[in-house]
Amino acid sequence: MILLLINPSISFSQDFHAGIRAGMSASQVSGDRLSGFDKAGIVFGGFVGRNFSEKISGQMEISFIQKGSRSSVNKEDNSYYRMRLHYIQVPVLFQYKVGKKIDLEVGPSAGVLVLSEENDQLGLINNTPPFEDMDVSFNAGGSYQIGEHWTFNARYSASILPVRKFQGSYNFNFFDRGQYNELIELAFLYRF
Repeated sequence: MILLLINPSISFSQDFHAGIRAGMSASQVSGDRLSGFDKAGIVFGGFVGRNFSEKISGQMEISFIQKGSRSSVNKEDNSYYRMRLHYIQVPVLFQYKVGKKIDLEVGPSAGVLVLSEENDQLGLINNTPPFEDMDVSFNAGGSYQIGEHWTFNARYSASILPVRKFQGSYNFNFFDRGQYNELIELAFLYRF
């Protein structure tokens, strides 16, 4: 018993795993009058997981992730728009093994906004409603195990609560109360 207290990895090493995660994201913001996952970004961080059974596991991550929106340069008047939102995000995922190398995952995440910036062809845009400090999202995705330590992961994420409320009160639709992040992530995970 004393040996287990000194070195808990002896009894739990088979159930827990940890590693790093890095990749790219494509995002859009619903409610900004633009469409398409046109804003590219990066995602990187770490994860820790636990196997509950042969098919069911859980995973918690902490990641830096870039979200936002952008429009391409209009060739007629050289106008463009870019929204940059950077978050520290913590997803809590439940995973189910559907095949020898394939897992499906689902779960919520909470993100803290660390940077927000909007600009256009004239420079920084200042007089807009502020962004919320938190982004609460729902995540769904899947993973394919490439090798003993490497996994490829694809994930879709969407805000549950608005990341920025509409200015004024002209909109009375309960389900359309502002702007919402949507994100597609493609990442590689390295498991120690």
